[in-house]
Amino acid sequence: MGPVPTRATDAFLASLKRCLGAPEFLSAFYERFTASSEEVRDKFRGVDMKRQARVLEDSLYVVAVAVQGTEGSLARGDLPRLAERHSRRDLDIRPELYDLWAQCLVETARAHDPHWTDEVESAWRDTLASGVEYMRRRY
Repeated sequence: MGPVPTRATDAFLASLKRCLGAPEFLSAFYERFTASSEEVRDKFRGVDMKRQARVLEDSLYVVAVAVQGTEGSLARGDLPRLAERHSRRDLDIRPELYDLWAQCLVETARAHDPHWTDEVESAWRDTLASGVEYMRRRY
């Protein structure tokens, strides 16, 4: 996972802030994500979705900070914990599901960010791809 340029993470964070300003953003994401796959639906069966939405919000900030750092930096401090939680040893989130997760996030952000541009979309994709690659390698 190489660092994502500051301009891209700044664009991602600004867009994320706009999206989170829409109260329905996180619930819309989970509606889209759980509708995308029976396996995803099964993973969220019985989960407190209000709590899960807060976890996702925190995780997106963790990824945005982490992709700006280098391996072993303080910026990457929370990623190993997230990766272990999602690995085969705990939640068992298969690596293939991360592409679906990222695609659903981008589609939901596009629908909720009034200032969406191609540059903002690239920032989301680059930021998420870097985090997803980290998670996959630690499955």
